[in-house]
Amino acid sequence: MGSAAPVIGKGGAGIPARLVDGVVAAVVVAGLAWGWSTREQASLDPHGWPGYLIGIAGTVMMVAAAGLSWRKRRAQGRISVGAWYNAHVLLGLFGPVLVLVHARFAWGSINSSFALGAMGLVITSGLFARYGLGPARRRGLRWAELWHYGHAPLCMVLVLAVIVHIYMAHAY
Repeated sequence: MGSAAPVIGKGGAGIPARLVDGVVAAVVVAGLAWGWSTREQASLDPHGWPGYLIGIAGTVMMVAAAGLSWRKRRAQGRISVGAWYNAHVLLGLFGPVLVLVHARFAWGSINSSFALGAMGLVITSGLFARYGLGPARRRGLRWAELWHYGHAPLCMVLVLAVIVHIYMAHAY
């Protein structure tokens, strides 16, 4: 076991993973700050087209993240499993940022609040996997593998909550 810091890229000439994580975190925080500062703007109302499109974009990103999760298990060809995983993580972070901007950082109706809460649980379990699962595996804590039995069902609950949210938003 070497003590070298993990890098992203081929060979030893890649970008340090901590630097990439820092840049991604900065972009997420900047997106959240922008969304917070624009939450009162009428032009970004979730019922109007710009706000609606932001919600659609966030939803599509999260659906793509779920699709990448499925695809990375069957990765064939020129794209590595690590690349699929990185795309899954990025879409799983940036999609919810757009959804929070769409929601204006507010709990709304029961169904939208449920969807927002489910999204928060999915993100939390994903962040646990990203930063907690590796160290737990290295320490031999086999129980940490059980996170998948929570993350995948939470994703399914989120999908159902989003479908109900979209239906209710259009039905009423």
